[in-house]
Amino acid sequence: MGGNPFGSDWLAYDAAGPQPWTGALEVWPGPETEELGRRRAELAVVDTELAESELALTTFMADLASFETQYRRALGARYARLDQLSEWLDASKARRNGDAAAGGAAEEPAGSDQDSPSGQNWAWVREDADEAAATADRGGAVPEAAKRLFRLLARRIHPDLASDPAERERRTNLMVQANDAYERGDVGTLQRLLDNWQRSPDSVVGHGAKAELERVVRRIAQARERLAEIDTEVVNLEASAMGWLRKRVRKATAEGWDLLAHMARELDRQIVEAEDELYRMSIQAPAV
Repeated sequence: MGGNPFGSDWLAYDAAGPQPWTGALEVWPGPETEELGRRRAELAVVDTELAESELALTTFMADLASFETQYRRALGARYARLDQLSEWLDASKARRNGDAAAGGAAEEPAGSDQDSPSGQNWAWVREDADEAAATADRGGAVPEAAKRLFRLLARRIHPDLASDPAERERRTNLMVQANDAYERGDVGTLQRLLDNWQRSPDSVVGHGAKAELERVVRRIAQARERLAEIDTEVVNLEASAMGWLRKRVRKATAEGWDLLAHMARELDRQIVEAEDELYRMSIQAPAV
């Protein structure tokens, strides 16, 4: 006799035994839900990569700061002394040559000329006042474009629109940046803040798989943008004066010699030569 030997309550049976039919239908989650699962897995991978890159950047910056401290201790006072001697020598030569204009400029107190020091490469320790001067020169009414952008930002990112404390804090920080840009009339910064917000996951409204998928896709894009920013930051740090010198010092150490000690000896030699020259010029000066 054919048919199902287990009766109508059993749909099929296999090696594990008969499988009962429950009457439930399997619901296909749909393409958006499947894509959401794939994107969440991708986001997890990108987040891990980003965390590792952030840690590597932080470690590199700390190492570079430590090296800069080492550099200052080894050579800073020597460069300052050589700058001072160079200024004194310039002043003495100007007086001997009777160059009143050069003498007047050279006799300014040491350290008064911050833009063009006469000594070695010491400019990296001086603060650039251009931004402060530009800020001080700003004034007048806030541009209409800045007002319009600020109103748009306030409507979108105001902290009162947040649903949890972490989001409220993030929105508060954004509003602080927006307020600062508005007070300075900085249209470019306001536009950048607005563009970033419109591309952020937090600007997506709604619930369900479609809205969540869009949020995840935007989080992935944000993470990849940050990864690119980190790569650029590392390249710029390595190409900076301190980054370049740090690389040279490490190369010299690997070859068995101390580059900073060599630089210190060379500066000491230049200081002695400058002191000797200044002494000779002082004893050769005519009596007044």
